[in-house]
Amino acid sequence: MAIEVVPAQLHSLAGVLDGAAVQAARVGTTPVDDPVGGPLGPAVAGFCETVRTTGRCLAGELTWLGDAVTAAAGSWLDLDGRLLPVPGRGVPE
Repeated sequence: MAIEVVPAQLHSLAGVLDGAAVQAARVGTTPVDDPVGGPLGPAVAGFCETVRTTGRCLAGELTWLGDAVTAAAGSWLDLDGRLLPVPGRGVPE
């Protein structure tokens, strides 16, 4: 089974992942300006804290994944550079 890896597409994917990480990080830093009062207040505050924590965790994972995709693209480019014949040299038969 062959997998075609196009480094430019991997770099594009890494850019999308970085953008998603920025969006997730925003969720992780959203302040609660107007806390909810009454009996629902503690439940809403707990939910908001859970969402902020999840946003920070997701941002970290997306950043890691974007870095991994970028490294894979670099690895494929390096491999391609070593496998392609050098101009002026014959390929052994």
